[in-house]
Amino acid sequence: MSMFTSRNPAGAAAGELALLTMGIAATMSQAAAAGRQAAAERKEKRAAYKYATELVEARGRADELGRVAMRAVRHVASLEAEVRRLRVALQQRQAHIERNRDRGAA
Repeated sequence: MSMFTSRNPAGAAAGELALLTMGIAATMSQAAAAGRQAAAERKEKRAAYKYATELVEARGRADELGRVAMRAVRHVASLEAEVRRLRVALQQRQAHIERNRDRGAA
């Protein structure tokens, strides 16, 4: 029954308006829920992208730090070898000085 065929057109119009209002409210509620869900999905995607980007950057930094560490280890090894050579040279020099001193005292 519509408001045009009803004996109470104002009541029928109010009922139809109430149904129409409830339909619009339900549609707006569904749209708002869909909007919130879409926003949450975008936020999650942004967070995942940010995590992936930071992970790639961290791996790059870790690789670079690994290369720096390897260079440092090689450099320390070369310095230790140089120290050994210098100690041997100093021991030889000291032995030579002591031999010459012993010859001069005799």
